[in-house]
Amino acid sequence: MSDGAGAGAGGGAPGAGAPAGGKAGGGGPGAGGAGGAPGGDGRDYGAARGGPLGNRLSDGGYDAAQQARAHFFDVHGRNAVVDGTRGDVHLGDHHHHYDGGRAAAARLITGSVHRDELRRLRRVFEEPPEYGAARTRLERQRLIALCGDPGSGRTYTALSLLDEVTRGHIERLDPRTELHRIDGADLRPEHGYLVEITGDGMFLPEQRPADEDRYGLRVQPAEPPAEVHLDRLGSLLEQRGAYAVLVVEAGGFADELLRGRYGTLFRPPSADGMLHKHLVALLGHGEAERLAQALALAERQDVAAALGLDLLRPHEVESLARLLVDHLAGKLPEEELLAELRTFAVRQAQAWFAAPGRVPPRNRAAVAAATRLTAFRTTVAVFSGSPYSVAAEAAERLAWEFAVAMDPSKDPGRTLFHDHQDARLAAARTELFTGEVLFGNRPLGVRSVRLQGRALPWAVLSNAWDGYPNVRGPLGRWLRTLCDDGRPVAWVPAALTVGALCTRDLTFLLEEVVLPMASSDSPEQHMAAATAVAHAAALDETVRPIVRDMVRIWARQSENAGLRSTAALVHGYGTVERSVSASLDELGILAGLDEGELPTPASYSVARLAVGTHGATAVARLGTWLGDRRRNRHDLALFTVDRLLWQRPTALWGLEEVPWFARHAGRPVIAGLLAARPETTRMLADLVWTGLDTARWREELESSLTLWMHDADEDPGSLDVLCGFLPHLVSSPQDIDRLRNLVRRMERDPDESLSESTARRLYEAVPRTVIIPPGTSGATS
Repeated sequence: MSDGAGAGAGGGAPGAGAPAGGKAGGGGPGAGGAGGAPGGDGRDYGAARGGPLGNRLSDGGYDAAQQARAHFFDVHGRNAVVDGTRGDVHLGDHHHHYDGGRAAAARLITGSVHRDELRRLRRVFEEPPEYGAARTRLERQRLIALCGDPGSGRTYTALSLLDEVTRGHIERLDPRTELHRIDGADLRPEHGYLVEITGDGMFLPEQRPADEDRYGLRVQPAEPPAEVHLDRLGSLLEQRGAYAVLVVEAGGFADELLRGRYGTLFRPPSADGMLHKHLVALLGHGEAERLAQALALAERQDVAAALGLDLLRPHEVESLARLLVDHLAGKLPEEELLAELRTFAVRQAQAWFAAPGRVPPRNRAAVAAATRLTAFRTTVAVFSGSPYSVAAEAAERLAWEFAVAMDPSKDPGRTLFHDHQDARLAAARTELFTGEVLFGNRPLGVRSVRLQGRALPWAVLSNAWDGYPNVRGPLGRWLRTLCDDGRPVAWVPAALTVGALCTRDLTFLLEEVVLPMASSDSPEQHMAAATAVAHAAALDETVRPIVRDMVRIWARQSENAGLRSTAALVHGYGTVERSVSASLDELGILAGLDEGELPTPASYSVARLAVGTHGATAVARLGTWLGDRRRNRHDLALFTVDRLLWQRPTALWGLEEVPWFARHAGRPVIAGLLAARPETTRMLADLVWTGLDTARWREELESSLTLWMHDADEDPGSLDVLCGFLPHLVSSPQDIDRLRNLVRRMERDPDESLSESTARRLYEAVPRTVIIPPGTSGATS
């Protein structure tokens, strides 16, 4: 099928279509259209404006698509590492083996902290935020707790604090020490004590498998030391002139401490300062030139992109410094350097998912706390950049899915006032910021959340999916539930996540998530299913032909209306077929089925293709369809043209970036196309003119044109575009009368009349006469 626009391409009657080069002369109201009253085919095409494929798709959907697309920029560039020490990293067509352990930081010494270790610490230590306040609290209370995620530098900070107040006399207590049983005789005078609490599970005493005592009663797990116990310990420390710092992992106990007197939320120090000190320690003080080279290398764009982390943590900074020094020494080729850096985000994800497995299953409270934190980290990987309220609610739903999967006999509830929000955000390497979400044509500032690193979302999702098979069921059910959410800000990131995961496990996700949505009777689920499979096809060339065959079966062989509707929506992304022209061929075939509400998704997909990178091909095909004798092709073209007059560009978001969307977000699509692609003006005018000249469509297009005029009444830029477009809709005196009558009717509307200035400009934009130059079919003056 040709992509050219021409009324005669299909042998249509005069007036049924319009040639790309000009309109048929001497038209008049109804002259070129088929007979019958508006909507003579029984469909209410105007209902599409308020339907699920209307402008409400732009309410957060455009922004969500922009954010989520960025998460899957390297789906094939960050493969999961199985054991955290050895693995393969895929870089294009090459695989590189790495040894993840060789650049790792040295482990701290157990027992008395050796002075050599403290001397090394002093050389590379960088004070974190509020370090001075923490020292003041330690001197006053004798006991503080640094609460944060492992690897954030809590332990080195604790050692530094104790080093300053005790002049190097530091003991490291066994993590299994029961703090409330410590006696004054156990403490050495003027010494500092470091206690690392790795999780809530450490407080669970040894129990028999049945968890029952000899009288048959349930044994309650031991509670973490309450604040009264810490008060007692603080008094003992003061009596002995000693100090203690607890290093507490994120969780329920940390949240409790942060609400009391002893807890301090630990925030990592500056990565730049740490890197400089580590490089000096490795290179020596007389290597200013090599130091400058290493710092410049760390700032290179490809190095930063390989890391994919915004704020490095201390152990990551130390590893980075070692890698940079090895590369400058010729020990590590550049390609292997970048490969090593790509493992940083993967290792973080592995550590996060390994944490819940270290909690004893019998300690239900600790398991619940660890699971909720894991659910939050996974959720933010899906909703990074989204409104925080949406992410927080989705995280609770995922935590519920995890809890039910672990214990189906219980219906878990939610905690209400126990979470410490700042601690949870820090533990997930996330931050809050004020973002903008479009609602209609107006931006609204909302509190949003994002992961601190572009590489983290996919690292988290791929590790969850690949490393823990039992997670796939609850995670898949959760994603499907989100895809059924009517808010685009919720279902768009979920659908794009399903598509990305399809590149890892197509069979499972098709059966458990995509097909149930595609075959349902929910237009929102059809859209989500289409988004998922189109995204999978865009990300993976090996998946694309499988998706192409499947979508063709849905379109041509399935008796399920939902599958046909989903197939129509898939083609709007232009990622499944080999070309945009082939996608339009498939949409034309679907329009030929002419059943139910199929023209609505088909017209939406054609409009989406029209605003994309190859939009000229789609606009030209509309002209071809208008010249087609088949009424279903003709109606599909006019339905799409009508949609261009009232739909917002941001409701037609796709899987590619369209720069002009943001500049014309509040205007109809056609206004954006005319401003961004002026070369399409004549072709678009021919299409609109044909709709106005077709009896069964005239009322719909006039109604959509009045919507544009109302928008232009409040948007001078849109009014300029409209006034420049109206002359192209005139090729006969009847066209002049039609447009002037339309403006006059709106000017006299008692409810929503145009302003006097706008009406005057529109009157002036409509030509008063028609001049037909020799050799042309029609022109305006």
